[in-house]
Amino acid sequence: MEKLPALIPQVYLHYDPYTTRELKHSSILSRQRMDFLLLFSNHERIVIEIDGKQHYSDEDEKANPKKYAEMVAADRSLRLAGYEIYRFGGSEFQDDNYVELIETFFRDLFKKHVIVTGK
Repeated sequence: MEKLPALIPQVYLHYDPYTTRELKHSSILSRQRMDFLLLFSNHERIVIEIDGKQHYSDEDEKANPKKYAEMVAADRSLRLAGYEIYRFGGSEFQDDNYVELIETFFRDLFKKHVIVTGK
């Protein structure tokens, strides 16, 4: 029987019962909303983010190193809280090969986590 992970879009991490329990006595995560959360049956958790320019630039679309540094610092906090994080640049999905990109990513991710699918 396949044990595929649950894929939850637009998730607030404080709704993840494992995060809530683990962070009970520590500070709250600075970045709570993620694009996607994958929950595996063995309690592994993976965050998938698709980054548009708002993740690394100001309203005038100029690169903002401080904003980027805050994002990667928040990623480190998430990793320390037990999450794997995978980021995609939004422009990757504007290319005609985005379906292949997604299929390859999930195939490699499932291989890494020993998830066997029917394909």
